[in-house]
Amino acid sequence: MSTLGFLGAGLAVGLAGIGAGFWEAMIVASALNAILRNPEMKWKLMTFMILFIALDESVAIYGLIVAFKILAIDPTAMTNPYMYIAAGLAIGLPGLAVGIGEGYLAKVSVDNMGKNPELSSTFMVLTILGLALVESAAIYGLIVAFRLIG
Repeated sequence: MSTLGFLGAGLAVGLAGIGAGFWEAMIVASALNAILRNPEMKWKLMTFMILFIALDESVAIYGLIVAFKILAIDPTAMTNPYMYIAAGLAIGLPGLAVGIGEGYLAKVSVDNMGKNPELSSTFMVLTILGLALVESAAIYGLIVAFRLIG
């Protein structure tokens, strides 16, 4: 494996993991604050927190898949080693942005559920729809990364 392969794999999982990891922590912090505001909603908020974290984690998983795919390539079969970096960036940068966007959306939703428990079902539905739409950007990056790798 060339140095560029290692760099590409690191970019794929590193960038996607940064966005997801930081904002998953923000989702947990928001859930804790919402539970402090409305202790009677703790089970509902914990359920939404876990669901939203799982959805945000998908971008880190995409980065991991691309990193493993890059590391599995025979370097002698790669005609252009810069494809490793391009593939890593193709999923890493959208993964970073989507992880931030999904995490922020989920954080705001959980915050608002704690303030307005009567609207929690509405917030949950709108948040899941929003997360699905934001997720499409990461899926585009995943597709491009796979095409670059071959």
